[in-house]
Amino acid sequence: MKKIILLDIDGVLLSLGKVPEDAVQIGAFTIKNSLKNWLQLLGRKTDIYWCSSWQEKSDIFAQLLNFETKGFLDFSGKRTKNYLWNKLEVLENFYLAHANAVFVLIDDNANPWLIKASQILNQAQECGKLLVIRPFAYTGLTDKEMEKINHWLSDVNS
Repeated sequence: MKKIILLDIDGVLLSLGKVPEDAVQIGAFTIKNSLKNWLQLLGRKTDIYWCSSWQEKSDIFAQLLNFETKGFLDFSGKRTKNYLWNKLEVLENFYLAHANAVFVLIDDNANPWLIKASQILNQAQECGKLLVIRPFAYTGLTDKEMEKINHWLSDVNS
């Protein structure tokens, strides 16, 4: 089964507060070294799509961190649903277009109460096709969260 990672940048790759202990300078950005290594491995076994307001500029991180992505979700279009979280309708449509896959959404704004508005994404979570990881924006994605994602992805194989 195809595995898709939907990856945000601010508050996930880039912590919005504390500089990580094992930080490395990559271009103009400071990134957690373990995150860099994890993304390189993850990029070989999953399809990574950017789920960020950086839109087409997101790929600067893939280039700097040396991993492959499949593109970005376009949040610039008109919405037909009145969701509080502007990413929600685009996420639903992407999920429906890739129904043969499992997904990991990694976004510091992926509050459960925001996602609850989407019956489609709630069903995906309930049937084990969607894992939502909401890092604390101040620290970004942690090693513990990366490990949780690794375990979930390996369980999908079994």
